[in-house]
Amino acid sequence: MPANQRLLMNFRLALNSLFLGVLTAFMVWSLQWALESRKELTFDMPGESTVLSVAEGPQNVAVADAASAQEELKEYLRDQSLALIISSSGDGRPEMLVYDPHSLLSWFPQANPGDLHSGESAAYLFRGTYSEHQWSGAGTAPLLTKGVVPAGVIEAPPGAGDLQYARQITSDPLEPGTYTINTVDPSQVQHILGLLQRMGLTERKVQTLPLVKYLALNPLFSITVLFLCMGHICTMLYWSLYLGGRTREFAIRGCHGAQPRELIGGNLVGGLPGLSAGSVAGVIVSGSLVAAIGHVTLTASNFQTLAIAGVIAIIVATVTWSTTLYIVIRARYEVNLDA
Repeated sequence: MPANQRLLMNFRLALNSLFLGVLTAFMVWSLQWALESRKELTFDMPGESTVLSVAEGPQNVAVADAASAQEELKEYLRDQSLALIISSSGDGRPEMLVYDPHSLLSWFPQANPGDLHSGESAAYLFRGTYSEHQWSGAGTAPLLTKGVVPAGVIEAPPGAGDLQYARQITSDPLEPGTYTINTVDPSQVQHILGLLQRMGLTERKVQTLPLVKYLALNPLFSITVLFLCMGHICTMLYWSLYLGGRTREFAIRGCHGAQPRELIGGNLVGGLPGLSAGSVAGVIVSGSLVAAIGHVTLTASNFQTLAIAGVIAIIVATVTWSTTLYIVIRARYEVNLDA
């Protein structure tokens, strides 16, 4: 391929790849934001999660029966390798109750086996909260439940909001609130709901949060994926027209023994500089737009996201270009053979 023709081809590829890079970077941004918002809903619970809104039930339950059901719940969670987070809501205490026998939660200190059966509970204050400031300054924590003492300070999980501390679930009766468990298995969820009913509680709302479903229902992520797909379709059509203008060239080279894979490989390798430069430029433009529109300074984490977006943009643009080459050149080759 002549140098001027290769230069023109790379210019076309770079121009289209720039816009594809912008769309790819925005898709990666939206994916990151969607995952962060999901962590806030599940308090960074690992795996797929179900969120139960639990209220006081109308049924009358004896104290002994409720305590027995609560111990069965803890045993079931332990046997099924599950974790439970209970966050208070409304007029409840500003606390988070945790039962994590297998240390699945990265932000909550690992519990000793004896603590899981203890009737006493120590609280871990969330850093930066009112309770943490009071405890570090005056040695008091007025918002803690009576009989609970601070055991240390930890970083609050995503979505903690105004909650002040977290502590291990003990034998104290569980109260209404938001119950988050790391499973979407219907049988496990129903079994847990049955135990909660035996404890005098009832569910108001059951919300499963599988990752694929959550992303599909996230408007920002869905729109950016749609725009990216449409952008690649339009780009393939434009590149097909460009390659269609080189039909005579491909026909002549085919008559002199050039095989489709050679034509595809040559144009693919020859177009990599334009694809790479355009994709990287598009990702840089998207980062500049996010910083300018959001009036924020990009952090190291943001640059890491942009680097990942750049790699993805180059790969996807290369796949789109190679697919277009295969479709057009292979089709033209078959037509020439038939002729």
